[in-house]
Amino acid sequence: MRRLTRRLARRTPSRRDAGMLEFTAMLPLILATVMLVWEAFLIGMAATYAGHSANEGARVAAVHGSYDEVKKAAVERVSGAWADEENIDVHYPTGRVCDPEQVTRVDPDCGWVRVTIKPPLLFPGVLLPMEVSHRARVIYEGEG
Repeated sequence: MRRLTRRLARRTPSRRDAGMLEFTAMLPLILATVMLVWEAFLIGMAATYAGHSANEGARVAAVHGSYDEVKKAAVERVSGAWADEENIDVHYPTGRVCDPEQVTRVDPDCGWVRVTIKPPLLFPGVLLPMEVSHRARVIYEGEG
């Protein structure tokens, strides 16, 4: 009888082993949750940078900045992995495309600065197949 009890005791996992088994089974779910939270953070940062960048571009455009000055100011406002020239697009239509007498269809972004950023996928260098965009109204200041 004693031998049988010892054999059964060896075959049943101890309490410590059961916890390790549960942790191993839950590890992929924990890692997936952490990755999703991190990606949500990266998308949120891209949206924040797009908003600040568009506002900065609109501020420069308000004091009669050229397209190059607006783009430079908007790109300088972004930092980190989001500041790569391939990740950011600044759209500030001016001139002929905004004049209803010269074109049949006026660009809907006339009077606005739109900044579009491609957020990274978990790490810099790999981009998500989506874009985060923000546009800011240009309030033109009168001649001083």
